[in-house]
Amino acid sequence: MQSSPLKIVIYGRWQHCSKVIRRPGVCGCAVLSVVRKMSEVKVHVCVEQRIIIKFLTKEVCKPSEICSRLNEQYGEKTLSNVSVYKWSSAFKKGRETVENEPHERQPRTSITGENRDRVDALIQENRRITVRELSEILNTSDGSVKTIIKQHLQYSKVCARWIPRLLTDEHKCTWLQVAQSLLSQYEQEGDFFWILS
Repeated sequence: MQSSPLKIVIYGRWQHCSKVIRRPGVCGCAVLSVVRKMSEVKVHVCVEQRIIIKFLTKEVCKPSEICSRLNEQYGEKTLSNVSVYKWSSAFKKGRETVENEPHERQPRTSITGENRDRVDALIQENRRITVRELSEILNTSDGSVKTIIKQHLQYSKVCARWIPRLLTDEHKCTWLQVAQSLLSQYEQEGDFFWILS
């Protein structure tokens, strides 16, 4: 039973495998086995590109050429030029794996419900409090406090005061009273009101 010829993308277009390998000293079996494994297993786009970077680096392609070839194939999903140069350099130095090395990440311990409630209470108490003051009170980083304020509490800073994005009934009443007082002042003073203001 003979299968149909396997097609792979190299040099920017579809070609039959028998026509692709033209460089002397390049083993076609290695390329075909990598392509077959990539087609059988769902590989993340970044890992797939790293495999190609490794292959082209071993073929002594310049990183700039690798960048342009990857960009032709992957478009917006292409790794950044810095990443391509970094991986190419690592493969030149002898790295064999294409996956990221395992590393320990610290869990986010500062963005908790308790800290969100404390930040909200402190902001309600003093609308002019700064992020630095909040981070000192909570003993957390400025970035964590900013994340709590902007993403979790959804506050924005207007005229150096933290205010909720949606006005409360209290704010609406205050604004209505101010508008009514200005209107009554205008009715009493007439055009003289505009001159002084």
